[in-house]
Amino acid sequence: MRPTNLYVLLITLLLVGISQTGCDKMLEEKPKATLTLGQLTPDILDQTLTGVYEPLTRSRGRLWESTVGLGIELMSEYADGGPTQVAWSNYNNIMNNPNSLGQPWTTLYEAIGRANYLLVALDANTTLSKDIKDKAYGEARFVRAICYYFAVRVWGKVPLRLTPIVNSSDVALAKSEVPVIYKQIVDDLQFAEGVLPNKTSAPGRATKGAAKVALADVYLTQGDYPKAREKSKEVIDNKAVYGYNLEASLATVYSPTLPTNLEDVFSLKFSQVLDRGAFMASYWADSKAKAAGYSVSGNKFGGIISQAPLIKNWDTKDLRRQFSLYDSYIINGVVTKAETELDMYELRMGKYKDPNAPIDTGNGNDFYLYRFADILLIYAEAENKVNGPTAAAYEAINKVRRRAYGVPFDDPSLLADLPAALSQTAFDDMVFRERGYEFIGESKRWFDMVRTGRAATLITEVRSVIKQPVRKPTPNKTIFALPDVELQNNPLAN
Repeated sequence: MRPTNLYVLLITLLLVGISQTGCDKMLEEKPKATLTLGQLTPDILDQTLTGVYEPLTRSRGRLWESTVGLGIELMSEYADGGPTQVAWSNYNNIMNNPNSLGQPWTTLYEAIGRANYLLVALDANTTLSKDIKDKAYGEARFVRAICYYFAVRVWGKVPLRLTPIVNSSDVALAKSEVPVIYKQIVDDLQFAEGVLPNKTSAPGRATKGAAKVALADVYLTQGDYPKAREKSKEVIDNKAVYGYNLEASLATVYSPTLPTNLEDVFSLKFSQVLDRGAFMASYWADSKAKAAGYSVSGNKFGGIISQAPLIKNWDTKDLRRQFSLYDSYIINGVVTKAETELDMYELRMGKYKDPNAPIDTGNGNDFYLYRFADILLIYAEAENKVNGPTAAAYEAINKVRRRAYGVPFDDPSLLADLPAALSQTAFDDMVFRERGYEFIGESKRWFDMVRTGRAATLITEVRSVIKQPVRKPTPNKTIFALPDVELQNNPLAN
């Protein structure tokens, strides 16, 4: 196939019917007709929307279910890819290699392309009701926004495609400046929050609350703390409207079988079905994964550095530590040492567990982009930046900590609550630390390290305590090189 035909093929895939969904938990998809402009019915529209989400959860799509979910997490200062994933620990190697995220780029832009094509189809349609069309507009623009939000943080300037590619002459498009991309992300999310429903009966689909949480996160990354504070407070104040709260049990939050839970704001849905699951449980586990109760198989693709300051100082009473990290397990009643690479890492990461999956491509653990814990910690950070460590900021972070220590969320706790009278800087450090504990394994740490300007310092600290310092060089950049697939197809992207 000629490279210039790649983008045309991606859009054609939508026209010939929406491909198979990555999750039985989402709406079942049964394409009934070829989609053309003006031909949408409510049934076909819903199937088409499922197809817009589908690239994000595609098994072997190498997006969040695989390369990104693993690789971006391995870029955290506390993680190491071991002998098989050594490239992810060498920041300068991985970010200067144009093909390290080549396949995720293609999958990401396929989702963007599907969203764009649906938006054009909705513009042309004259038969659907306004309410139905508005909801579809909101979902398509939400998907486009989260894709570009990921892209701008990973690659910086990228081509901002807002219309479908229908022939090879449409491929050439210059990269947009970062502020222009962020403006479009905000515009899309603001539109989405205005038209999406408060709740959904189809887990994995966007809602008003999800759009608001995404907006708060985008504002936080941009350093617009007043807006991040305002938007996150809207969600907290209306959590009952959106059906959000913390879950008492971490096993509920990370269940491989439950379709959703109170904490689920927006997640990518995976199922215990061949080629419709995620890889995460298998990637982190070792060869005894099945017997140890972690996964149907183990790839041993990385682990956690016990001497990294974040991990070394993690209170062993914290239930999140007990749930997420291990160096041994019980097999047939016998305590058995887990397989680790002692000159690289000493702990395994067990946040994702699914020993009953049919195959490693069938792990049912969903992958969270946003949980209710996100909005509490966004609010705590933003409120502190705007007003200092107020009682409201303390309460937001302490709710997350109380769940971590197994005590009631809403009651003060000597065990869980942060010490009073912290300075603004000290409180900010505590929020950053708390995000590290709460979101370990969820591919947020690298982005937090970069947006707060802490990446070089944290990596230097870890390099001073590991046995192979060369594995964690100081990054000379914090964005990836554009992949060859784009440079070869798009002459204006160079």
